[in-house]
Amino acid sequence: MTPTTATRTFGRGRRRGVAAALTAITLAAAASGCGTTTDTPPAPDGGSMPTSTSAAPPTVCTDLIDQFTRTDLCDVDAVLSDAAAALYSYRPAEQTQKGVNIDSAATLLNPAWVRDLGVSYSALAPVTGADWDRWAAAGTVVDADAAVTADDHPADTDTLVRRVVAVHQSLIDPDGTVIGELPPIALYMTATRANRLAGWAVSGVIVR
Repeated sequence: MTPTTATRTFGRGRRRGVAAALTAITLAAAASGCGTTTDTPPAPDGGSMPTSTSAAPPTVCTDLIDQFTRTDLCDVDAVLSDAAAALYSYRPAEQTQKGVNIDSAATLLNPAWVRDLGVSYSALAPVTGADWDRWAAAGTVVDADAAVTADDHPADTDTLVRRVVAVHQSLIDPDGTVIGELPPIALYMTATRANRLAGWAVSGVIVR
């Protein structure tokens, strides 16, 4: 509380003493920062200041699972091997024409590549017409497994990968018995994607 003075009761010297004291108090208050603050204002209700809880946006592909094949579309090796296994698992009695099984692999393939391929996809399957017809008549199917090999390949980019994929095929009769093996196949396969956040898709297959 600011002191008040009644000048009528003080002598001249006393007034000068009081004025000097008030001046000293004012200067001391200014020197100590009285009346000003640079502190951060307190948080509402005395709690902690709010902090941001927003997650940083992803910079790479994550959590993209193909609903049909359950393949991790962010894993290019998985996309290539699963697509190769599906393509080379033949169902002669069910497929509309001899060749790789486009329908089974469809969700792992780049639609533009499939359109460009057209009906020529039959050439990707090293199978004779006679074998195909015999398998269809007997109800024989071909099951394949595939794996990306360690063969040399061109340098990868964020949106383009090339690999050699090895395919092994087994002949299965209607009761599920393995009745033979086909010669192994080596494929040159290409996978592409739109950007680092997108999933991979097969956009090229060449039988070596």
